[in-house]
Amino acid sequence: MSCRYAIAALLLAAPTPVLAQVPPPPAIGTTLMAPGLRVTDLDRAIAFYRTALGLVEATRLHHGPLTEVMLSADTPRGPLILILLHDDSAGKAPPVVHGDGLAKIVLRVPDVAAVATRLKAAGYPVEAVHQTAQGPAILMLSDPDGYRYELVGNRPPR
Repeated sequence: MSCRYAIAALLLAAPTPVLAQVPPPPAIGTTLMAPGLRVTDLDRAIAFYRTALGLVEATRLHHGPLTEVMLSADTPRGPLILILLHDDSAGKAPPVVHGDGLAKIVLRVPDVAAVATRLKAAGYPVEAVHQTAQGPAILMLSDPDGYRYELVGNRPPR
């Protein structure tokens, strides 16, 4: 038996890795909605993204000293959305250090409450699901490394 065939035979006879034996969880239809970037000067950032990408301000939200501006543009594959975050609290708007500018990742999921239930059942810490009459349900969570995610559900039917 040649060396090439001997290696192939060993690989085929090797036990299956543990991760390959665990079936994947069912897909839940998650899609990326928008990255959220921390910025030091909100007006300057808005002007840049308007000029560079043709993005326009779609929504502005205020959470105390934190301002969240959603910029958007229509594209052939759907809307492009970028979220800019600026905190006016003392010491909260230092220069952005590359690699430290990501504020959150926003994902759309069909059923926010079901995701929260699955996470709780698996022993992960879960924040409260926020639901308003007009908008979708929202769940904020952190991964094990501390990266923040905002899960946004589908809008309620009208």
